[in-house]
This record gives sequence, structure tokens and C-alpha cells, in this order.
Amino acid sequence: MKQLSMVYLVEDDMITTFLIKTLMEKFSFADEIQGFQNGADAWNALMDGTADPEMLFLDLNMPIMNGWEFLGMISKHPKYSKLPIYILTSSIDPTDKARSAEFKNVKGYLVKPLSLRDLQSINPSLG
Repeated sequence: MKQLSMVYLVEDDMITTFLIKTLMEKFSFADEIQGFQNGADAWNALMDGTADPEMLFLDLNMPIMNGWEFLGMISKHPKYSKLPIYILTSSIDPTDKARSAEFKNVKGYLVKPLSLRDLQSINPSLG
């Protein structure tokens, strides 16, 4: 897999966002990483149509619009229903993992903190 041009990172914790962006930048995972504090902000950016991500990392527990609400909306959208999404959460609850697998565009369930090994599982050509 080549380096992605744009990735959305939907995560409400600013420290986690900083660490993930730093890891992705260090290993050239994507040209651009756009961060959003909640699902509503990410959804609005998608609907603006100014930038189309090739992949999205999604936290589940966030204010305003959580990951489940976001997944419910994006899975019904004609343009974005096939956008590859990786759940990135602190939840180790098997129920959450099983529920996320019900969404066709969810390609993986990653437990924080994100590691280089996680990124390599998505793109084996990294580091």
C-alpha cells in the first residue's frame, strides 16, 4: 500500500491525537492527517466536500456525536459507505468489537494506544 494522501482522525482527547499524529508522521503513514474532536465535526467536514479522506480512524466514546452515531450515518451515505474505517478505542469490551464488525466499512478494531505494529497491520510497507 502506498502512503495515503489524507486520513481523518476522529478523537476527542488532544494528547492521544497528538501522539497518533506524531506516530503517523514519523512513519509517513499519510501526507495529511486531519483531526476532529467528535463525530459531528468529522461529519460536517465530509459533507463540506472540501477534502476526501482515504481512511478514517474513529474513537467510540466522544461528546456531541459518538463513534456509533457517526458509523450509523456514514454507513448510509452513498459516497462514504465504503470509506475504510478503523475503530480506535480504549474499550476492550467484546460487545463493542462485535458491534463494530456489523458495519461493512469497519476494517479493524484497534485498542489504544496506537502502535507502529497497528499501523503496519494496515500498511505492511511501513518502517
